[in-house]
Amino acid sequence: MPKKRRIYDAVYGYIELEEVEFKLVTSPIFQRLHRIKQLGPLHTVFPSAQHSRFSHTIGVFYIVKKMIEHLEKREDKYKYRFDEKKREKQLLKFAALLHDIGHLPLSHVGEEVLKYTAEEKLQEKFLTETEDGTFDLGVEPSWWALFPEKEYSGGSTKLHERLSAEIVLHSREIDELLSLVWRTKKARSKAKKRIAQIIVGLNYMDVPTLLLHSELDADRLDYLLRDSFFTGVGYGKIDLDYIISRLVIFRDEKNVAYVCVENKGLHTVEHYILGRFFLQTQVIFNRKVRFMDLLFRDVMRYMVEHENEKWHLMNLEQLRNRICHTKGNMREDLHKIYSYTDAQVFSKMRKLHEELDKREKDNKAKDEESYINDCIKTIMDGQIDEPIESCQKVFDLAKEMGKKRILEDKVNNIARKVAKKLNIYEKRIVRNIVDQEVMKYNKRMNPKGKEQDESNNEAVRIKFEKDGLDKRSFAAKSNATILGNLADKALFILNIYYLQPKKDSSAAVDTIRKAIKQAYSRFVSKEFKS
Repeated sequence: MPKKRRIYDAVYGYIELEEVEFKLVTSPIFQRLHRIKQLGPLHTVFPSAQHSRFSHTIGVFYIVKKMIEHLEKREDKYKYRFDEKKREKQLLKFAALLHDIGHLPLSHVGEEVLKYTAEEKLQEKFLTETEDGTFDLGVEPSWWALFPEKEYSGGSTKLHERLSAEIVLHSREIDELLSLVWRTKKARSKAKKRIAQIIVGLNYMDVPTLLLHSELDADRLDYLLRDSFFTGVGYGKIDLDYIISRLVIFRDEKNVAYVCVENKGLHTVEHYILGRFFLQTQVIFNRKVRFMDLLFRDVMRYMVEHENEKWHLMNLEQLRNRICHTKGNMREDLHKIYSYTDAQVFSKMRKLHEELDKREKDNKAKDEESYINDCIKTIMDGQIDEPIESCQKVFDLAKEMGKKRILEDKVNNIARKVAKKLNIYEKRIVRNIVDQEVMKYNKRMNPKGKEQDESNNEAVRIKFEKDGLDKRSFAAKSNATILGNLADKALFILNIYYLQPKKDSSAAVDTIRKAIKQAYSRFVSKEFKS
């Protein structure tokens, strides 16, 4: 029998891996995930949230294996057969292990920074190239422009998944490991393209893709269980085994595949979706956590934008070039990105702090430099102030699709006015609106105001055994379910903070905080408390 390896996981116990899978998770490029925290800077508020992308990835692999086993062994008509000739099971398991291989420092904070700075740079390029100052085709440039590969075009909008796909396609290390399974170069090339497509969720007619990209995918199930476990909250105490035992695969009349649950599993799934919603709103979007996220975002953005400095961080174009760089027929080694981790961010952040401190002592620091230095001091000190204003409201997305952008514009306009009036640097009024959906469904309205027949592939379908697979099999469209009453609604959370200059007296800070609160009081009363 082939040799099996085991890894002990705090959430699931022992997890078995084949020899080639074990070699993959012990490879240098995979070990990098040990040095990227799953929840970014959340540990500054929830101290036990120290788990890494590495452990999360192993957990996703474990759940995928359980899903495969269940779908193959169903004794009734819902049994699903994976294509052995195409090695579908192996492709899916490799995709589960590699789906987060491209994650950036501080997880989603790093992702947000690199996307923003890439689009800023592209925007400058378009503006300088076009005489009348407009954009080609009337569309603002997107970071997508840096990823033109046909292998997975049209897939995920998540940057880390795009980077994961790039690493799968171009890493010699991964190529060598896959050669243990796919012996010929042609077979290996096809396998890599297929794994990349599963990672970015390219084809929703494809079952392996759905097990990593649906409302009930292995990724979401693991992060709910794992993040709840390590933060110490109770939202993730779901019955994983029962949910998996009720999974079925359904194809509609257009041959589109869905991950479904039988009607007996409805309430367990509702528990899971609501638990995930509460984890997001109460932990991930915790007011102090969000403030720390925003400070890290601005510091990292500053480090990415300022090149030719000892504290510079790679931007998206530089990172992608290092992953995909070619010289003749040889790919450049990926060791240059192994150090692109949380530790590198903290190390370079300290160097930046030393430089900005010198400028401040010499009275040469600009407003932005003083602000960035105060961000770093707050991060290092861990002294996080409560928001000046914090409120929330449920919005109906089907009716108010563009509401977030409108609210953000109003929030930013108020910040500009109050900053000018108080003679303070505008960025010190740190503002943020986040929206969290209970469940993605998003009925889209056409220009005439009528609902379009575009069912979201991530909506959970409930298999009603007696009624067949009619429209009622969508939990999101049934008034008889909790999800049906909450679908298409999102909780909007507004937080306004003030990052005080460390040199200011407490009396001066209190005066400014009161003035900022007063400036936002009318807006909050109108938009969030009506």
